[in-house]
Amino acid sequence: MGNDDGTPRLVQLGNWDVKLSLLEGPGAAWDGIVSAWLPAENRLPPRAPHDFPSNGWRIVHTFHPEWAHEAMILGAPSQVEPDRWVLVQLSRDDNGWQFAMPFSSCGPIPIREERRVGLRLDWAKTTYSMAIGSMPEVNVVLVNESLEEWTPTGEDTSHVQGLVLTQHGEQIGNGWYATGSTPLLPTLQPGQETMLPAFRNNPELKNLTAGDYQMVAFLAALNLRTVIPAKLTIG
Repeated sequence: MGNDDGTPRLVQLGNWDVKLSLLEGPGAAWDGIVSAWLPAENRLPPRAPHDFPSNGWRIVHTFHPEWAHEAMILGAPSQVEPDRWVLVQLSRDDNGWQFAMPFSSCGPIPIREERRVGLRLDWAKTTYSMAIGSMPEVNVVLVNESLEEWTPTGEDTSHVQGLVLTQHGEQIGNGWYATGSTPLLPTLQPGQETMLPAFRNNPELKNLTAGDYQMVAFLAALNLRTVIPAKLTIG
């Protein structure tokens, strides 16, 4: 199953875009697929449930993060939840392979690029000003520009990450944020919009000195970014 141009069809599984073809077929036994990397006494991920799949496993994604030599995502169909997959992440460092995170469960959904079609993310205002050490209300507006209703998936939460830049476009701070649990985005009719906070639980605005800055933002679930930066003046 591919696209008309011959490129593989992708779906989002957890945080990763994977080839749909990799989810087809019977897969392999868990012990068989990890026996080359993990010792027999440490082959189940932390807090694995009693219904952890014993079969159906395959590698769905590989990558090279900064914190490890390489990493891979293994997936298998859930034995108890229809249309959902159990994912396990392994990583390799100088000491060999180990579990990089506990198992997770999710269903395949369209990729972010497809889910954000017809949506635009704008600033509620193009210019903001604030006193040193204060925390202004900084919002963005999500607009459905299409002629069709836009409906969120179960992964499309409303967290917007705001970032502060210098006048030269250099990011200030590391962009760290604490989101907690954010609600799902609402269904949007054609032309409808919804306002979202851009600096939820983000302390970086309070630590800025007087001057002029830029702000950019992105809707994390869809990787949808503001096109034009907003201006921020601190005095």
